[in-house]
Amino acid sequence: MLLAPRLLLLLPTLLLAACGQQQNQLTSPGATVNSADPQTTGKLYEVSFQRIGAADFNVTAQRLPTPELQAQRLVDGPSGASDLTFTQLGVSTFVVNAAQTRHVRATFRVTNNSGQALNELVFLPVISSGSSTPFTNLKYFDGSDASSKAGSLTPTQGKSLKPSTGQAVVDADSSPFVTNLDVSTVITPGIQNYGWQVTPSLANGASTNVTFAVDLPIDPAGAAHDPFSFSLRFAAAVETTQLRSAVQQYHRDTQTFGNYTQFPMSSGSTPRSLPAYYDILTSTSAVLCSDSGVSLQDISTLAFPHRFRVEVTAKGDHTLSVYDGTSCPVPGSVTPLLTQTITGINPFNTAIAGGLSHSLAVKADGTVRAWGGNGFGQLGDGTTTVRSTPVLVSGLTDVVGVASGSNHSLAVKADGSVRTWGYNNVGQLGDGTRIRSSSPVTVSGLTDVISVSGGYQHSLALKVDGTVQAWGDNADGQLGNSTVAFSSTPVTVSGLTDVVSVTGGFSHSLALKADGTVWAWGRNDYGELGDGTRTTRSTPVTVGGLTDVVSVVAANQFSLALKPDGTVRAWGSNNAGQLSDGTTTKSVSGLAGVVSVAGGYSHSLALKADGTVRTWGLNSSGQLGDGTTTARSTPVTVSGLTDAVSVASGGSYSLAVKTDGSVRTWGRNTEGQLGNGTMTNSSMPVLVSGLTGVAQPTP
Repeated sequence: MLLAPRLLLLLPTLLLAACGQQQNQLTSPGATVNSADPQTTGKLYEVSFQRIGAADFNVTAQRLPTPELQAQRLVDGPSGASDLTFTQLGVSTFVVNAAQTRHVRATFRVTNNSGQALNELVFLPVISSGSSTPFTNLKYFDGSDASSKAGSLTPTQGKSLKPSTGQAVVDADSSPFVTNLDVSTVITPGIQNYGWQVTPSLANGASTNVTFAVDLPIDPAGAAHDPFSFSLRFAAAVETTQLRSAVQQYHRDTQTFGNYTQFPMSSGSTPRSLPAYYDILTSTSAVLCSDSGVSLQDISTLAFPHRFRVEVTAKGDHTLSVYDGTSCPVPGSVTPLLTQTITGINPFNTAIAGGLSHSLAVKADGTVRAWGGNGFGQLGDGTTTVRSTPVLVSGLTDVVGVASGSNHSLAVKADGSVRTWGYNNVGQLGDGTRIRSSSPVTVSGLTDVISVSGGYQHSLALKVDGTVQAWGDNADGQLGNSTVAFSSTPVTVSGLTDVVSVTGGFSHSLALKADGTVWAWGRNDYGELGDGTRTTRSTPVTVGGLTDVVSVVAANQFSLALKPDGTVRAWGSNNAGQLSDGTTTKSVSGLAGVVSVAGGYSHSLALKADGTVRTWGLNSSGQLGDGTTTARSTPVTVSGLTDAVSVASGGSYSLAVKTDGSVRTWGRNTEGQLGNGTMTNSSMPVLVSGLTGVAQPTP
């Protein structure tokens, strides 16, 4: 994690009496450096939080003609203009009876009028002179003074009420509430070291949403003794220098996307990790340094003047440090401007996978279970017998990830080798033959593999050096090696380096690079390559207009990409409403707070940070899980599914792993692929029988 950031730039001080909701923004950790920016002045705003709990509960905002505050290192804004403006979008409140508290929150659209981009914008409470809390103007229902209650009010992250328990739960879509910030260079009197994260970057003239929330105690004497209105003063602070990875990672502890800090490593004779690109965002000279367990390479360009390629060479924690200047100082001789902890870890866990009609799950002990169709031996139990409940895949241990093709299966082991089993008509098992196998075989010549993926009849492997290997069917160039000849042994995908994620679709493939760009190759009849054409490609091309991507999915003739703000882009076939439309990327409407995505035959899934799942597309077998068989062109909620941590999709069915290590499935079940002991379709999630202890995904 980053050390507590030093907030150097102070925007107008705000008097807020209400809360604003950020619905789409998942922010990344930030950090700052010392600077010598001149002092400027801030402006005061007041948002009045009025008639709390009443039917006419309301929030208004206005600029106050109050004396300007003076602070150090402020952003220069237009003289006499409002640097920030707020538009109310909505308010809400509820009571948590068990805790005897009332939660209040409201939604504001914040617009940047400062004349420049604002980086890592946060709102920090300010305690007025002579007061001990940031809360002012407290009134009871009858209008009398309620200032004695000010110390019992608590700023917090926006929450929602869980009806089943009556408890308040953190709303992952709301602005993260951050603490222990370093505000030592901000001289505004009363500035506090906690507040609400707004956005990593807000361009001049741009807008975003922000969530302010407060918990109020309930007085046992009755509502007449509870605060009925109050105000809260805030300062808007931003950072001058940051350290940010081009590809962000999801951090389950904070339920936000942040810097790429968990580096999956190989276990070979020369340990190394997948790469990450880190940018120092600064207007002055700066250099990135590290300890002995990290390899750094300066790869700066005109577009990215302070970019470094980071690779971990030893497992465990390591420190990245940013210094002024162009060279690293002697260790311990200079205090770094900021630091970032990164960690070398074992390869990521990919716990579940779905094929055309068979399913796979990795248990925490490294063994694999399989169920469903088995006509080609794709369950790996030494038979071709259909199984409607999970069976053990023969001879597999130390597995960290699985993947499925249409009728073949793949597993990557902790030692970086790959096993495959099932159908092999075009060499998709990668063992140098075209002979199907009902038990796992070793893929020829593959080492140092971090993850695997299966297309319809082709396979992909990501190596720790950031290159991609492919084998199997290649009629549409989906192996990416400049030919259309199938291969029964791995071949290198042409021209791809520094890849951090790879995925196979029906007859196309996608790769996410460390710079956040997406590359595609293979069949393109429906625009699934996203390059603005319908031309099939046998070597990788860039997906147009996509940057800052965190994960990608290649599905059946369509593709999905997840952005760090929790929104989803889609392109390719849209025969059942599984995306927007066309050959270029479009945003999936109505989705926010998404942390992972999956795509099936003609349907899509999105896992949200709160553990719920959204689905859209074809629904003829109930694969959307909403209790119907009605196709949906906009996302719907999977019925009764909570606490999900991972999702996957089969041909016309879906899977989800829960926090307790159990698996839920729904949709088509003609060959037992739902794993519940029947062969009956289900339009709502069912429990996979006898399966416990499924591995939790990492990071």
